[in-house]
Amino acid sequence: MRIRGVVVLILVSGMASAADNDRLRIFFKQLSELEFEKARQSARLEPDDELRPELIRLADILDNGGQADRPVFDYPMIDDNTVLAIVRKLEMGYVNLYYDQVKGNAFKEFYSANQLAKTFDDDVLVKTCLLAMLAYYGSELVLSSDAYLAYLKQYQLMARDTIDKVWTTIYQSVFQSKDLRGRDSSYFALRESFSEIENILKPESPVLAHVYFEQAIQYQELGDVANAEIYWQKVVTQAKGYKFLRHPRFAANIKLMMIAARRGQFERARRYLSHAKEEVNQADTLKSNYYLYLYSAMMLHEAGQDDSAFLLLNKAHTQTFLIDFQKSTLEVNRLNVELDTQEKENTNLKLTQIRNWLISGIAGLGLLAAMGYLVYRNRLVKSSIQIQQKEMHSMKLEKQLKDQEIAGIDHMIEAQEKERQRIANELHDNLGSHLASVKLYFENLKQQGGNPNQGDLFRKTDELLEEAYQKVRTLAHARNVGVNSKDGLMPAVKVFASRISGANKLLVDVEEHGMDTRLENSMEILLFRIIQELTTNVIKHAKATELTISLTRHNDLINLMVEDNGRGFDISQIKPADTMGLHSIQKRVENLGGRVTIDSIVSSGTTVIVDLPI
Repeated sequence: MRIRGVVVLILVSGMASAADNDRLRIFFKQLSELEFEKARQSARLEPDDELRPELIRLADILDNGGQADRPVFDYPMIDDNTVLAIVRKLEMGYVNLYYDQVKGNAFKEFYSANQLAKTFDDDVLVKTCLLAMLAYYGSELVLSSDAYLAYLKQYQLMARDTIDKVWTTIYQSVFQSKDLRGRDSSYFALRESFSEIENILKPESPVLAHVYFEQAIQYQELGDVANAEIYWQKVVTQAKGYKFLRHPRFAANIKLMMIAARRGQFERARRYLSHAKEEVNQADTLKSNYYLYLYSAMMLHEAGQDDSAFLLLNKAHTQTFLIDFQKSTLEVNRLNVELDTQEKENTNLKLTQIRNWLISGIAGLGLLAAMGYLVYRNRLVKSSIQIQQKEMHSMKLEKQLKDQEIAGIDHMIEAQEKERQRIANELHDNLGSHLASVKLYFENLKQQGGNPNQGDLFRKTDELLEEAYQKVRTLAHARNVGVNSKDGLMPAVKVFASRISGANKLLVDVEEHGMDTRLENSMEILLFRIIQELTTNVIKHAKATELTISLTRHNDLINLMVEDNGRGFDISQIKPADTMGLHSIQKRVENLGGRVTIDSIVSSGTTVIVDLPI
């Protein structure tokens, strides 16, 4: 798979008025050339007090490229036919594109801006929104449809100057290289256009980083490793120092790492990997971590370290679940917007047809035809209302059933919590103290003298008593630990892990990513009980020596992964009745929109993955 990071551009040329439009032309021209500081200086000359700060904010958003704190919008959204309304929609679209894992909202803002721009009959605004749409599609990992094609063709027809043609060529290369159906001869023919562009653009132009990126991809596709390496190096050099070019630098270092690894230059490969880690996209660590895990696994495989490579590949596989979820949600949002828009257009068309029919009916048939139409419309409305009422009733009933099911599970979990506490106290206070007393009496018995020939029997009995005592203590601690409302989830998990490790031969390791802020209390309790249930099962059944608990937060998603190196089991042989605690938690997770995945191989350990929206 390839890594892609094409910066969002706004390109405007050919504005049709004098001083004010000249200022805007200069501003947008500088944006298209990625000269964002110059663009800010031009924006400060804008006389309109409302438009001026928005132009500056737009330049800032593009300059940061998602590598700064997310901008906060404190103004009400406007839908009137003004340039200010379009600029604000584009600002919000770019912020959603850079910072949101599910980018459907970016599509909504760009699409709305594009529709509004068409009413101006102005190439400047239309081209601005077209490039926003192309940037949206260019952010996808792969393309499974031709939805982008209409926007690319329209922009290509409107291209006027050199920089227009540069971005047309870049996007042609981007979309063809991402197409699941493969590349055709026209893709590789773009190399001639890129060679011309290298001679046209200024040597210091940051746009060249994207040109070099596409050329490196083409040489790689052709198997020309030597030239691919040269152009990946050019990407790193040309993109240096620019926030908005961080992702091309990341991708280039990853590709250079793999070239070095396949040549057996592993020390050099590790340096490139270290550089790549410094360029992780701060606004989208999901994809960055996926590629770091995947390509690090490939590098370790080249070095013959297959065990370590498998662990990283498993982590990459976990990231894939989240990326697939993100991509599916994005596609659903995009289709919903298109369908909503089409429905509005169809509604407008129907209203126009009805109006014409009424005029013709009044002219030809008079009052009788008009009354007949009104009766017909009334029936349609009543029928529609009845259908809607049935649907609402069905939805309410479904919600009530869902709420009842969740309430039942909550009561079950609450009862389990009380029972868990009671068992823990019973184990610690009663059975634990009994075992301690038995052990004390046994020590006295040994001291009072026994048959010397029975020394092995005494020793073995002593070991069994000690083992039973430690297991009781471990289970008591495992069942009795909880989430402190003051400290939160992660401290509770770490305390829990240390107690298990201290009282067992099981080494428990806790990893966390993005868990700096607290979750809602009920969510923390649910996650802790899942960890507790899974860990207890490992202690009781797995005979494992190592256990890893990994918690990762990706914006509105929590990923929990619990891995052990125990004896594993056949998943198909497990019945819900055998794991009531885990089964009830699994139902609770599913009712909250999450999912639980269990991967176990006999004699090779078990991995349980929980993906949960928050």
